[in-house]
Amino acid sequence: MANLSATAEQISAQALARATEEVSRLERQIGDLQGYRDEYLRPLREAGAPAVGGYQVQKLRLFVGRIEEALALIERKKKLAESNCERERAVWMEQRRRALLMNKVAQRARTEEETRAERALQREIDDRPQRP
Repeated sequence: MANLSATAEQISAQALARATEEVSRLERQIGDLQGYRDEYLRPLREAGAPAVGGYQVQKLRLFVGRIEEALALIERKKKLAESNCERERAVWMEQRRRALLMNKVAQRARTEEETRAERALQREIDDRPQRP
C-alpha cells in the first residue's frame, strides 16, 4: 500500500512538473511577443508618426494589432495553465501527504513486527533448559 501511495505521489509530481513547464513556456512566448511588439513600435516612438510614411504606419499598426491579439490569446492560455498548475500542486500535496502517512504506517508495522520477533526469540531463549 505504501508503494502505491509513493507511485501515485510520483505521478502527481510529474504532472505538476509538466504543468509548471507549460506555464514557463507560455511566459517565454509572452516575453518574446512583447519584445517583437516593442521592436516593431520602436520606429514610431523614435522618429514619430510623421517621419514614417502613412502606409508604413498602417502596416505597422495592423501587424502590432495581430501581435496584441496573439498576446491576449497566450495570456488567456497562461491563466488556464496557472489554474491547472495550482490544481496539480494541490493533488500532488495530497498525494505526498498520503505517501508520508502510509510510510509512517508501514514503518510502525515493521517496528512492531521486529519487536514481536525479538520478544519471541527472547522467550525461546528463556524457555531453553539451562545447561549446568
